[in-house]
Amino acid sequence: MELYCRSVSIFDEQLMNDFNQEHLDLETSILGGDASLIIGKSYNDFDSFYDWFKVVSKLDIEEDLENGQVGCSVYLVFDKADDNLIGIFDIRHSLDYPNGDLLGHIGVDIRPSERGKGYYKKILELCIKECINFSIFSIVISCEYDNITSKRGIEHLFELDKEMIPMDETYLYVYKKDIGKVD
Repeated sequence: MELYCRSVSIFDEQLMNDFNQEHLDLETSILGGDASLIIGKSYNDFDSFYDWFKVVSKLDIEEDLENGQVGCSVYLVFDKADDNLIGIFDIRHSLDYPNGDLLGHIGVDIRPSERGKGYYKKILELCIKECINFSIFSIVISCEYDNITSKRGIEHLFELDKEMIPMDETYLYVYKKDIGKVD
């Protein structure tokens, strides 16, 4: 399996609506990767793709940021073999947002029908490459303590060293990885 990512674009309405609908059909919502930690609401909370895209585009170029917001870029992840949309992730350009030091630089959501197929680790590898593009060399990522799939994927790339921190009636595992400056 080989994956690639690209920034979300104005032409991705159908892809995002299908991705969201698959979540809604299972009575879930997009859990991350849609800039919801920075915006304060998820993709499904917007009236349309275009309303969401306008907000995400401004975050990407760090234009008109509101108090407590940081730059954030959203990417779609595809399988190279068939160009199937596998997931979505966001890169938060800094940790200077509410609880940023706990919630981290990276948010990921995998399409429900594609979960359990080993994509998470590969998506995290793409996330690390994008972090480097934003000159983020000390990466923070977290997951809820009972999210075993995320925990395993993160620990594969970020080692086992983590902090367990209480937050919002749950516990987060917070991982840090210093990847050093790449020349």
